Amino acid sequence: MNGSAAVGSGDGVEFGLLGPLRVRVGGAEVAVGSVRQRALLAALLVAGESVVSADRLVESVWDRQAPQDPDQALQTHVSRLRRVLERAAGEGARDLLVTRPPGYALLVAVDQVDARRFERLADQARAADSPAEVVELADRALGLWRGSPLAEFDREFARVEAARLEERRLGLLEARAEGLLALGRPGEVVAELESLVDAHPVREQLHAWLMLALYRCGRQAEALGVHRRLRDRLVEQLGVEPSPALRRLEQDILQQHDALAGPAPSAVSPHTGLADRGASRLPVEVTSFVAREGDVERVGAALGRAPLVTLIGPGGVGKTRLALRAAHEVAMRFDDAARLCDLAAVEDAGAVPAAVAGALGIQPHGSQDLDAAVVAHLRGLELLLLLDNCEHVLDGASRLVDRIVRACPHVRVLATSRQPLGVVGEQVWPVAPLETAAAGDPSQAPAVELFLRRAEAAEPGAVFDDDVEVVAEICRRLDGLPLAIELAAARIRSMTPVDITARLDRRFELLASDTPTADARHRSLQAVVDVSYALLSQAARRLFDRLAVFVGGFTLDAAEQVCADDVLPVDEVAARLGELVDHSLVVVERRRERARYRLLETLRAYAEARLVAQAALATWKQRHAAYCSGLAEQAAAGVVGSDEARWVVLCDAELANLRAAHRWALTAGHVDVALRLPALLHHYAYFRLRDEVFRWAEEAAARPEASDRADYAPALAAAAAGCVHRGELDRASGYRDEAQLAASTAAELARLRVLELEADMTLYRGLLDDVDRLAQEVVTAAQALDRPFEEAIGHLHAVLAAAYGGRTDDAMARFAHGWAVAEATGSPTMHASYRMLEGELWLDADPERAAAALAEAVDVAGSVGNCFVEGVARVSLASLHARRGEAPHALASFADSVAHWRRSGDWVHQWTTLRNLVVLLVRLGVHEPAAVLHGAIASASSGASAFGADAERMAAADAAARESLGPQRHATAAARGHAMDDHETVAYALAVIERLGG
Repeated sequence: MNGSAAVGSGDGVEFGLLGPLRVRVGGAEVAVGSVRQRALLAALLVAGESVVSADRLVESVWDRQAPQDPDQALQTHVSRLRRVLERAAGEGARDLLVTRPPGYALLVAVDQVDARRFERLADQARAADSPAEVVELADRALGLWRGSPLAEFDREFARVEAARLEERRLGLLEARAEGLLALGRPGEVVAELESLVDAHPVREQLHAWLMLALYRCGRQAEALGVHRRLRDRLVEQLGVEPSPALRRLEQDILQQHDALAGPAPSAVSPHTGLADRGASRLPVEVTSFVAREGDVERVGAALGRAPLVTLIGPGGVGKTRLALRAAHEVAMRFDDAARLCDLAAVEDAGAVPAAVAGALGIQPHGSQDLDAAVVAHLRGLELLLLLDNCEHVLDGASRLVDRIVRACPHVRVLATSRQPLGVVGEQVWPVAPLETAAAGDPSQAPAVELFLRRAEAAEPGAVFDDDVEVVAEICRRLDGLPLAIELAAARIRSMTPVDITARLDRRFELLASDTPTADARHRSLQAVVDVSYALLSQAARRLFDRLAVFVGGFTLDAAEQVCADDVLPVDEVAARLGELVDHSLVVVERRRERARYRLLETLRAYAEARLVAQAALATWKQRHAAYCSGLAEQAAAGVVGSDEARWVVLCDAELANLRAAHRWALTAGHVDVALRLPALLHHYAYFRLRDEVFRWAEEAAARPEASDRADYAPALAAAAAGCVHRGELDRASGYRDEAQLAASTAAELARLRVLELEADMTLYRGLLDDVDRLAQEVVTAAQALDRPFEEAIGHLHAVLAAAYGGRTDDAMARFAHGWAVAEATGSPTMHASYRMLEGELWLDADPERAAAALAEAVDVAGSVGNCFVEGVARVSLASLHARRGEAPHALASFADSVAHWRRSGDWVHQWTTLRNLVVLLVRLGVHEPAAVLHGAIASASSGASAFGADAERMAAADAAARESLGPQRHATAAARGHAMDDHETVAYALAVIERLGG
């Protein structure tokens, strides 16, 4: 098929086999994340446009581990691959992959596949008439190679095709070398041939061209040495002598035969130190490049704007890999292409110029210093210089790069370092860890994709589809650091993903490589962090170690309060924190007003191990817990006032630290702290439905030594509040009784907290006279303590008691009084609570006013994360829609409310919502689902029973359902509901709503 025959159905789609498998549309990379989808695509591409049988494809995709139903599994992956192509390139691209007996074919043109373009150019080079044309076509063909072809696939088809393509590449390199020699340019080919001879130590033709090139460069002895080493290898390894032609070449070199002189050197490359001008000297990529295609493009764009782009980030984050890929992509913009200088082995900053000079192949003239020689050499070039691993020789690298960017206008420098070079004109580019989560399919997360690819390369078939969630957890706990993920994936040869996860607490021992070819700095996670730690000042090391106690981030204020002491003064913390940020050991997250910082989990584990080694962990954990207690005390006052929103955001941000402080307090026997934290966070947790805070209270209150502590009673009240939200009313009663007993000898504020709890629980049980009494006690106690927020809560209970008891006028009067108190607090939560209450009171009398009040309650509550009041107000709005006959709105609102309570775990209000839904279903004539739900509610294992008007509405709805269905059908439906557990009931309710169009 000719070059344009297939383009119509997938115009703009390009496929890459010469390196990691790649799909591009319009220059943008398309993610094909599944290992098996990639193997399927590769097998089809290798076949060209030929039909590949289903059996061959199954073998190619699954190797020797075919699934139970291979035809169905293959069809599934074919469909998914079609969808990937269609999403990326439009509907027409779906037609690229066609079904043709006895299998499938990929209809792509020659120009759409890099391997086919390479072969076409290679054929043209072989047929070219002139050496210059051979070299030009060979360079174009070889420029398509990005790495080893199909290296990620340990499959027979891939090995065969890779070997074939590699042989063609070597043949083209030999033809190119011959062409350069014919053009009188031996110096340009020596370095490349030396590298090829090392890689192919018994390939005679490469040795022959190298011998001739060295001879023509005046290096006769070295040319003879090449022959001698080849002969030794052939005799030792194969027991044969070099070919007669090679022996004759040796003799001609010994005799300096005139026929070897060749043409005069051309003037194409005046820069004698730069071997092979116009061809890059960058390492070939031997593994697939994952998920940073967007970064590659942006780094390339930055190189078009700035003379120096520095990729910074922690060790193991993938700076070198990103830099190499970006350099490969942009090298063709530069007449003199790209050069790499790896500074990892350079031990002294003063040796940087020598390393760069060596990478460029230059020698200084006379007394010229190396810095000047490098700058003089580069001044006339258009080149990309990649300096890798600058951090440990930062001063030397910065000095040289500063001279280069000032004196060499057509040179761009791409550097990698753990901290910026600090050169004028530098564009700093932070390299972030890979994303560890993806919506819908975890395997599409870049970090997970990397693990799966490397695991497949290490041990094909060892990771199953069911393992993906575990792999995602591994990647999350390893912070998305590519090096850590690759080291973990290598463990698949001897462990399962579950085994690896279970041992991540010992990650530094687990994640090490014994591979002798691995860079020593990257053979273990420990070694990577050791390098960064060694570059810090002593004071920065102290701060780094102490920051281990923070979990989930910290502010500068927090670091100053927790980490400062006589050895590390508070006024030095900011500067040392800046040093840690510069060294990529601390991540900074900029908020509107204040920066927030965090250590990656791997770095935090390293720092904690340092504290353990110093026998100092307990000291700094205690400092951290004291800070968290102080923060909780401030938050307790802040969340009940006008600045509630700010304090809620702060508590949300610090929840992980508060959790860690509570866990340490329990473990270390500091029961006072363990009780105090949840007691102080009561109102924050109550209105945000943060159940875990209430569970902290349960854990602390269960300690034998807790009962004589000052915060025992309010902690019990918090524990009871959590049980109420979960619908565990009997457990809540037990905590309440114990709290009442403890409060009799506790401080006044503790007694007030217990009174609040009593009023709440009594209201849920429908004991309205008792609610009246308790509400007044709350008001009185709050006034005595000057606690307007709690006073407003007391008035709110009083209004509800009157309203639920049918005393509308009394409720209205109480509301007016309570509203004034609530507004005086300035609290958004109180404002939302009373607007919600207003909506409840006016539901029947003035629906418009009620709707406006409830809508405002939802908005205001949502603005401070108050999902409790927001949820109650939404249920009332749903009921209002139902009463007004707005069935679609009502059903949609009930669906949102049921889902809301399911997410938050509040079963008391879930059952209230479902009772209201039953009433709506009866109104709509949907009697059987109403009867099922009524039966389920009646036998619910959690929550409180209906009372008052609520109970009357439920009874009336059930009677209407019974009348419509008849006794037998009603009983059957109710029995079905009785058999459901709580979660099945919720799922059933949502299914009913969806069926009705909600």
